[in-house]
Amino acid sequence: MTHFNEAILAELAPKGPLRAAINLGNAALARKRDDGTLEGISPDLARELARQTGRELETIVYEGAGKAFADAQNDVWDVAFLAVDESRAQKIDYTPAYVEIEATYAVRSDAPFQEMEQLDVPHAKILVAQNSAYDLYLSTELEAAEIVRAETPAASLDQFDRGGHDAVAGVRQTLEARYGGRDDIHILPGSITSIYQAMCVPKGRPAALEALTSFVEDAKRSGFVHERLEANGNGTLKIAPAAK
Repeated sequence: MTHFNEAILAELAPKGPLRAAINLGNAALARKRDDGTLEGISPDLARELARQTGRELETIVYEGAGKAFADAQNDVWDVAFLAVDESRAQKIDYTPAYVEIEATYAVRSDAPFQEMEQLDVPHAKILVAQNSAYDLYLSTELEAAEIVRAETPAASLDQFDRGGHDAVAGVRQTLEARYGGRDDIHILPGSITSIYQAMCVPKGRPAALEALTSFVEDAKRSGFVHERLEANGNGTLKIAPAAK
């Protein structure tokens, strides 16, 4: 178990409570129950961190990763759960990843695009959640298709349902939860990119980052991550490998 001394806690929870940003953009990682409480591996890790540090947990909920990242330098949260992306490294520092997830596309079954490579053509419109990991990736990889950005992952799916777009990008589990079993929607095989989900802290908290790195590695090694993924019905998610 990671040791959290006073010097570490001064960086990790400087206001007293442990303020954890929870991103609801991927239901496989975090979601609200009917009673308003949170479930998923990300809130489970936040609760376990609060238990080990002895600090009260204060959760700040965001509907998408972009909004959580936008608050990184606003003294709103102390730890967050976001996809690793180097373009964000000027404002936050990441631990090693705790899970690896896959992004893909959903298209209409009668669309001419039934393979990923077919979508990168002029006039193709692809919906994404703004500032999501797959938005950041596709922004550098697509050469011809038009990227249309919605405010949150849920908003991108709603826009796709209303028509006028050729595909919507998203985390595979989220797309399957929305469209699985529907004959009119096809979730493409393969992967746009692998997304590595990690904990992070605002830039300039080296002691907190080192302690969180140890915490994440302990959570993977001890079986905590595996146990909580199974308990939340997300056992198909891949646990990230140990850091080198």
